[in-house]
Amino acid sequence: MSDELIGGRYRVIDCLRKTGFCETYVAHDMQLPGYPRCVVKKLQPQSNEEFVLETARRLFTNEANVLYRLSNHPQIPRLLAHLEVNEQFYLVQEFIEGKDLSQGEIHPNNRWSEEKVRSFLQEVLEILAFVHQHNVIHRDIKPSNLIRRVTDEKIVLIDFGAVKEISNMTLTEGQGNLLTVAIGTPGYMASEQQRGDPRFNSDIYALGITAIQAITGFHPDQLPRNPQTGEISWRERAGNCSNVLANILDKMVCNDFRERYQNVNEVLDDLRQQSLSKGGKKIKSPSEPNLVDPKKPARRWVWFAAIPLLLGLVFLGPRVWTVIKAMNYYNQGNLLNNEGKYEEAIDAFDQAIKIKPDFAEAWTNRGFAQGKLGRHLEKFSSCAQATSYQPKFAEAWNCRGLARSDLKQYEDALQEFNQALAVDQDFVNAWFNKGQVLIELDRYDEAITATRKALAIKPDLFLAWTQICRALYELQQYQDAKAHCEEARKIQPDHQTTVKLLELINSKLDNQ
Repeated sequence: MSDELIGGRYRVIDCLRKTGFCETYVAHDMQLPGYPRCVVKKLQPQSNEEFVLETARRLFTNEANVLYRLSNHPQIPRLLAHLEVNEQFYLVQEFIEGKDLSQGEIHPNNRWSEEKVRSFLQEVLEILAFVHQHNVIHRDIKPSNLIRRVTDEKIVLIDFGAVKEISNMTLTEGQGNLLTVAIGTPGYMASEQQRGDPRFNSDIYALGITAIQAITGFHPDQLPRNPQTGEISWRERAGNCSNVLANILDKMVCNDFRERYQNVNEVLDDLRQQSLSKGGKKIKSPSEPNLVDPKKPARRWVWFAAIPLLLGLVFLGPRVWTVIKAMNYYNQGNLLNNEGKYEEAIDAFDQAIKIKPDFAEAWTNRGFAQGKLGRHLEKFSSCAQATSYQPKFAEAWNCRGLARSDLKQYEDALQEFNQALAVDQDFVNAWFNKGQVLIELDRYDEAITATRKALAIKPDLFLAWTQICRALYELQQYQDAKAHCEEARKIQPDHQTTVKLLELINSKLDNQ
């Protein structure tokens, strides 16, 4: 390799891989004693236009910040440095001594025991808990991205080139249209990820597929699917796998993400129960964030974190980068919204809209910020603009419904939520909000039906349990109401609305 030092410090000694927009090398750090090895990723924009480079630089910094945060985990390679040299961008990461699991450990002639699979799942799930706590989806879990470290034989999760914040989007060439990008490896990707809509439990799917490959010895592409259900048929190839573990793996790889485990804690809990029934070691349950609030917008973050994609976008030219500039303002608005700085958020969304007037997501989140300031007519106007540009944007119709509800225009709000559900019948927020409006209209039986739809999609939505509790209370069905409020408290014990409602119900029951 060349004797030239990258950044005056890193000497390349071997090439690990090359893709269209990224080259990965092993290098020596010549400024540290013993010249330790490291991994260097080189990213080179194909345009030297100032705006392109400025935008690539900003996106590169975003990617580095994600990796720095994740580097705090002992089983994720540390990001040692990120630098720019001659308009080329470099990430320098810790070199992990070891072999990835595709290099012999997961192999047709080396089927794993059930105990080894359980231990493997626990270990990787605990890493994923940390990743998901940082609001990041790995999106490329597979044997070659899991290294068995030589020093302690622990698994290390690598290749965060595919890391993205929740609900990323990119652009179609020449059109400036927003869409979600599908990144991952065929065979390991869940169906929703293939459609460009990855979720936290998309990583659970990929890990489940990897575990099935380990216990059967069959690559995912070799496993048939049930023609009636679409589910993977693998059990007959798994030897002596117990029904308990098989059921866990089946739930990890459910084709429908709604039927799958929703977070890693749920998988760890089931593994713990299996372990305790066998007298095994107790499995920890890392904490995870609550991911859905039906009263908030489903924020659409637009960090271009995937390294190959980032450089691919640089190829598309100034017209696309003008739209990306609008996206950066949109990101700023989301961050400011999240921090409660609503006026500043509105200003950022306005800048995005000025560049891209048909930016429906920016119009919608502008509306949510206006609503936080009590400006409900303006909120409705913003979200109506969003639906005028993008009629099949369910979140914008939901926003319109919330604005109508805040204005106490409940019949009109009901129509808005129905329109959202006509676009997306599985939109949990719209079902919940429809139920809430029906309660305001004293249509309690209909409210219960709508809210149960939300629970069918997200059973752990405690606010939905409380809402049904309230409707049943109004119907004077106190025992059923109490049961629903108690279900809510199992999920969120200290929610004051639920606690006070239970007090009212108990008082009614005591006086019967």
